[in-house]
Amino acid sequence: MGVETHMADFSCLASFEVTVLLFLPHRVIMPCAIYLNFLQGRWLVAWRAVRRLPKLPGDRDDSWHYTYKPSGLFGWNREEFMYIGEVDGDGRPHGGGFWYDSSFHGECLRGEWVHGAPAGMWFSREYGTGAHFLQCAVGYATSRSDCQEDYLNKSAWIPSKESDVRFGLGQVEASFAGGFFPFLPAVNYHSAMSSGEDMVEQLLQCYRKRQAHEESTTFRLEVVPEGIVREMGMDDWSSVPIHFPEGDNTGFVVASSITRVRSLRPDAEALVFIHGFNCDLATALGRVAQTFSLGNMPPHIVPFVFSYAGGAELSYFQARAHFADYGQDFCRFLRILSSHFHEVHILTHSCGAEFFFTNWAAISQCFTFRRGSHSSQRMSGNGRTARNGRTARWVSKGSRRMDEEGQMHLATLTMLNPDVLFETVECILPDIMRHAEHFTSYNDSNDGALFWSGVVRGLLSAVTGKGCRKQHLFGTSVQPLFWDGHELKRGQGIGMKRRHSLDSRITAPRVMSGAVSHLSSLVNRPQIPGDGSIDIIDCSNIDQNVHALRHNYFMLNTQMVEDMCDLIGHRQKAPSRSRLCQHGDGNVFSFLSPPSFLKS
Repeated sequence: MGVETHMADFSCLASFEVTVLLFLPHRVIMPCAIYLNFLQGRWLVAWRAVRRLPKLPGDRDDSWHYTYKPSGLFGWNREEFMYIGEVDGDGRPHGGGFWYDSSFHGECLRGEWVHGAPAGMWFSREYGTGAHFLQCAVGYATSRSDCQEDYLNKSAWIPSKESDVRFGLGQVEASFAGGFFPFLPAVNYHSAMSSGEDMVEQLLQCYRKRQAHEESTTFRLEVVPEGIVREMGMDDWSSVPIHFPEGDNTGFVVASSITRVRSLRPDAEALVFIHGFNCDLATALGRVAQTFSLGNMPPHIVPFVFSYAGGAELSYFQARAHFADYGQDFCRFLRILSSHFHEVHILTHSCGAEFFFTNWAAISQCFTFRRGSHSSQRMSGNGRTARNGRTARWVSKGSRRMDEEGQMHLATLTMLNPDVLFETVECILPDIMRHAEHFTSYNDSNDGALFWSGVVRGLLSAVTGKGCRKQHLFGTSVQPLFWDGHELKRGQGIGMKRRHSLDSRITAPRVMSGAVSHLSSLVNRPQIPGDGSIDIIDCSNIDQNVHALRHNYFMLNTQMVEDMCDLIGHRQKAPSRSRLCQHGDGNVFSFLSPPSFLKS
């Protein structure tokens, strides 16, 4: 009995020692050696037992095929990896290329490489897990004294400002499908720029490459009004024979008849994101990248961040008190953008809305006045563009002409959970609407952060002797607010009369957009108040990927992210967006989304 016990103990001890010997090199020693750069170059090649395979007939000249052991010398299985693309003088991937790795956690990556590392814009998928990632470039301008070049995620408790504006470019990696990594989004590579012009030029190069790469080989034909054809100077276009089934609206053309097709690629448009309170620069860059990746933003939209000192938990009022200090810096940044872009979109979150209103007087000169309705129409009659295939889009040259040098057209102004008083909006928004083509606000009546903002604002009002009164925050309001071309109107009953159809006893139902909009063809559409340039989106019932405070979910909730991308990237107004339904006859819309507690 004693011998058997001794043998069992010896067997367990031997198994433990073998496990340790196999585990430590693979899971501890090798990762530490790679991280500390002790194991690199030839040592790493020898450890992985990398072998180059001979080229087979039909292989491309710029392709390389290898096998290796993912677990190192102590492993027993071999996997393959391959690279097709440009290389540098040392044979490392450099430029555009495609990487393929057949191991379980290997990546299939297509994009830009810099001396062996995927450091530009790229898309990637893990071979075994199916998790998808991308890395996109986001430019920034800031004069905050914290979040310096080497510490973009370090913000200060006491907000302070520098005398000059810094510019930079961050390559931000984000998850967008499959398994979402908890440490993403993250700024993997960052480059400080000597000037704003250099930053914009480099960022434009990145997105032009992506736009050229994502162009589809399929086409979608749309009927173009004759007036637009004359403005385009294309009266000499040849006739194209189109065939379509009886009663159908889908046409077909013979490929040989398309001999003079010209690409009408949309010009690049700038998107400027203004973050909220208690937000460092790295977090702001990550939120933009997450929004672009999850919503599949069109590649002609080029993202930027203008960052101010956002403070920390206990410096809310100090941060707000310094908003006006950034007006001239913000104006300078917009002037730089105006030399490269005709169109600009402004996107604000939380306190970023008050930052924008506070500095409107300083930046209003950077924008042209609104266009006439005839010049703001795109080729598509309903303002929509195809999500698959290539759709030709064009804006007349006259509508894109800047009235004065250094001005841009403010295409959309979008506010997410805006932390700003309603009275401030009513005071300043009328002047903004003389410049902004469209204004959209995503409001949430259940926003906890805005609730506490109202509480502390009320307490401050009482302490300063202005009386303790309830503060009406715009971000918690879901009532109609519209612009009639001359003044701002709100309230119940203004422009809210029901219209009857078919039967005077039946009121018009809520109008749904997109795929089910044809259901409303039997009745008249409810009236949209004003000139249709303002939309209020009610987010109060969204509960997927929403934190209990309900304030920072805009870049993770797919309904909201894709709706923003349709608004900004495709210029669709709320009645034309497929995820929204209308509240009665007003300009308040809700998402078509079941609550998370419903299960089949």
